[in-house]
Amino acid sequence: MMDPEQLVVDYGHNKARETAAHIAKLRDLRQLHERGYTQVRLAKLVGVSQPTISDMLRRARIDAPDVRPGTHGGTPYEIAARYAAGEIDRAVALRELTDWTYERPAAPNPFPWVNDGAPVVEGSFNTQIGRALRDGFLADEDYDDLLNALADD
Repeated sequence: MMDPEQLVVDYGHNKARETAAHIAKLRDLRQLHERGYTQVRLAKLVGVSQPTISDMLRRARIDAPDVRPGTHGGTPYEIAARYAAGEIDRAVALRELTDWTYERPAAPNPFPWVNDGAPVVEGSFNTQIGRALRDGFLADEDYDDLLNALADD
């Protein structure tokens, strides 16, 4: 019988591998669509409806951009998932996450009487790295080391 703690570790690795594979599949679909595959043709390929493909392509434009040259992902979240999956080691992941140019958070609404919340910026540090931390793809120590490295820049 397997130790429950090892099962938790294995679950985390499998979740990260599944996430990285899902991002790669979305990227493939987006690239096929950009190369002329219709949504109907993609739906037949995947075995889903055309509206589902439409939703997948919308998500792919945000979550599955092309892999940036010199990195292991199209987003910091993807790099963190690949690290958690064991595809890249910690030093490489932290270097790529430190070198990443994150989008600046949106400025708050200048009108104090308008409470529309802070706009979400998909490419911001808080969105990408916060999501990776929340999903267990980065440990607290990884997050702290990343913050320290970014503060040194």
